[in-house]
Amino acid sequence: MQTFDWFLWSALVAAGVFVGLAVNSLFALAVMGAWGSIVTTLAVVACGIVFYLLLERMFNFISTGRWSLPRQLQKPRKPLVLLFGLPLGIFIGLIGAQFGLSELLL
Repeated sequence: MQTFDWFLWSALVAAGVFVGLAVNSLFALAVMGAWGSIVTTLAVVACGIVFYLLLERMFNFISTGRWSLPRQLQKPRKPLVLLFGLPLGIFIGLIGAQFGLSELLL
């Protein structure tokens, strides 16, 4: 792994911690019965993901002139540590929320 991969890994873990805290907060809202807030939040998140995917495809098309990269131009596989960075962060966020991390960060 290169130096940039470690920076990317730490960013993924940090983002995962916040996602874990947000999931715990959504679960707390579900327990209270605030279903309108949950549906609205999930709809906004889903629209954001779709918007991101569309922008990524559009920039890919603009830069290469194709909707998908040919086989020989595809990037090499990511290191295994990068693949487990986000799930590790989510796990840390969920466990940390049980110990009061959400009051500290959110």
